[in-house]
Amino acid sequence: MPLCVHFNKRGDILIGDTAFNVIKNDQIRALKSFEAGKTNSFIQFTRTLGTSHTYESSNTGKFYSSEELLGECFKKLKSFVQDEDVKAVVITVPAKFTITQMEAVKKAGQFAGFEQIELIPGPIATSIGYGIRKGTILIFDFGFASFNASLIKKDTIIDTIDDYWLGSKNIVEAIVDQLIIPYLQETYALDSILEDTTKKEVLRNAVKPFAEEAKNQLHFKVSHNIISNLGDLPFEDNNGDEPEVDIEITQQEFARISKPIYLQAILLAKELLKRNNIQEKSIDIICIVGSETKLPVFQYLLKEQISIN
Repeated sequence: MPLCVHFNKRGDILIGDTAFNVIKNDQIRALKSFEAGKTNSFIQFTRTLGTSHTYESSNTGKFYSSEELLGECFKKLKSFVQDEDVKAVVITVPAKFTITQMEAVKKAGQFAGFEQIELIPGPIATSIGYGIRKGTILIFDFGFASFNASLIKKDTIIDTIDDYWLGSKNIVEAIVDQLIIPYLQETYALDSILEDTTKKEVLRNAVKPFAEEAKNQLHFKVSHNIISNLGDLPFEDNNGDEPEVDIEITQQEFARISKPIYLQAILLAKELLKRNNIQEKSIDIICIVGSETKLPVFQYLLKEQISIN
């Protein structure tokens, strides 16, 4: 379930996929005026946990803390359990979370109605989930918005390295910037839009769902056709034509686009090994986490860059 919250005009709260779809629709509607406008949808608020940052909803006239938004997501997850009243919860957190950030997560859990809250570092949770408790383990966690690599030995985190701005969202943006936008630029008269920073960003946001869908389809297909329907991009170019997208992206093209991003993450993992004086051959197991790590291009690069027994 995406950690996404939307407040509609009635003041109702939408959580998860429903809220995320609202964001997509808002981004498409923004093409009519090329003005982003105020949002009532919020994502990536976990980055501001433990800070004084708040999020304003014009639909409710209120400001919300990161803890409150995360608490709404916990409430939604709790509602999935129909046959019992859940009072206790175990929540995974990044290995480098500060005490302040961890207290914020607990506060969100309390907001959701949990009475007993235990926190566990994500890398430890991964090793437990895989049933691996012995040897030297390298956890490679490539998520939507962040990357983490951790070294674990005897259920203890030896060291960890993070990049909170590196994830599969970077691959989505690369597909947009290297494939979709160049196609639109070559096919339609969009100079006045692409030369305006604000208008270009509105266009980029509107076509990101096409890139996201292509990335997901390439998990199990050799190629994918990125095709928009009439009305999906509700604006006209300088010649009065309504743009449409019709592009084929192959595994080879995807590999070219995604390889630099995957390599950036893999090199961070190698840096983690180097600063701890650990030879690649001494790693017993590499645990890969995140849907992107299932892609052939990633697994090939990982085996090429990090050699273990």
